[in-house]
Amino acid sequence: MYKRNWKPSKSAKRAFAEKMNEIEAFCCEHGIHASASNDSYYFTLNGIHYRVSNHSIETSNSRAYDWTGTQVRDKYHADERDPDTVYIHAGKTRIIEIYEDLAAGYKLDGRGNRI
Repeated sequence: MYKRNWKPSKSAKRAFAEKMNEIEAFCCEHGIHASASNDSYYFTLNGIHYRVSNHSIETSNSRAYDWTGTQVRDKYHADERDPDTVYIHAGKTRIIEIYEDLAAGYKLDGRGNRI
């Protein structure tokens, strides 16, 4: 049976592009640094370092090796997590919400949801 791949509509593409432009402007305004792929965001708020990403550093580093175990590129992160950094796993479209919650003083779990 023929299965058609899902493709977003033009309006969905436009809405996502507008959201990403909004996120980029917000990041510039608040000193939030993004990775080259815009999947990870790094910032310091009230003296605490944060990393908001849709993947863990372990996952990122695992892709430095091919299926045979041969290293094909440099690792993006150190082998261990930085104890002075709070790691939040959430999609890139939630960076504004997460930043504003942290700035307002809310405690967040590892997924960026209010506790």
